[in-house]
This record gives sequence, C-alpha cells and structure tokens, in this order.
Amino acid sequence: MRKLFAFEAKQGMTAPTIWDDVGFNQHAARELELLFGEKASFETPKPENLMFRIISIATNPGDLILDSFAGSGTTGAVAHKMGRRWIMIELGEHCHTHIIPRLKKVIDGEDQGGITKAVNWKGGGGFRYYHLAPSLLEKDKWGNWIINKTYNAEMLAEALCKIEGFTYAPSDTFYWQQGYSTERDFIYVTTQNLSP
Repeated sequence: MRKLFAFEAKQGMTAPTIWDDVGFNQHAARELELLFGEKASFETPKPENLMFRIISIATNPGDLILDSFAGSGTTGAVAHKMGRRWIMIELGEHCHTHIIPRLKKVIDGEDQGGITKAVNWKGGGGFRYYHLAPSLLEKDKWGNWIINKTYNAEMLAEALCKIEGFTYAPSDTFYWQQGYSTERDFIYVTTQNLSP
C-alpha cells in the first residue's frame, strides 16, 4: 500500500527533503583543503555525502559509476569507498594534481574525510590510469580526412592493430610485423607504398 506524505508549508518554513543533510560546497572545499593541505582550487566541489546519497539511491554494490567531468575526483572517491566500480574522465591538468593523489589516499586509507567513517572505509583496491591518444584522423584545410600529424609510425601501427582487432606486439624478427590475432594471422604496417 502506498503512503502519501503531505507537508503544510508555513510562512518562512521549507518542507524537508532527502537532500537536507548532505552538506554544502563549503564543507566539500574544506575537506579538500584538509586532504591536500592547501586551499582548494575548485570553487564548488561536490560534498561526499551528496554523492553518497545519489549513489545509494541509484546503484548497488559492484555497479559501474561514470563521471565524465571528474573535477576533483569526488564521485570516484565515494564510489570506491562504497564498493562500486567507477570510470572518471577529465581533460584538465588537475587529473594529475588532484584526482590521482586523492585516489591514492583513498586506496592507502589516508583519506579520513567525507564518508570514510560512515562506511567504515579502511583503504584498499586500486585503479588504472589511461591517457588517451589524439584522434587518429583530422581534416586538412580542404576538409579531407587525413592521418593526424601528431601520430608517429609506432602510434599509427598501434592504432591500426586496435582498429583491425589485432594485438599490438611488434616483432623483433620481422620489421613490418606489428601484431597478431592468432598464431598464424599477423598484421604488417608500413608507411611505404606496397606494389603487387
């Protein structure tokens, strides 16, 4: 049976919500200051309690959380402490100055702020960091698709292996052999022209 809750709004009184006790940006900024020992460079970081509430409502342990604008890494830190898998994406340099150091502290059990005590977090786990290569193709000044000028021969060979479903593994014996898909199926990549 469903129950309907109604609140009578009185002059100057706001009805309570599930968001009343999750903290403010100022609290999150203070937590970052304690964690990094300096004034936070983020004006409005998300409070860990807010992310805890959202992740609790929307996911189960073991689920995958995506934060495509990672900022200071709050979502990943909270998801990690809650036993969720996570993927964060960030283009800014603060990936190296804030996110990676923060996650190392979470894993090492050195992050005592946020939801740490509430979930009895002691540390553990790990993460992988990937630096994405630039786009393989770009348009030239006439609008034609060409191979990106930032790619060298090794990057091009690795990209082609990935595109064609091969494992990138340059051969020590055969100069152009750059990968394989089976024991007898190899890919050869060259920047030269091939004739019959």
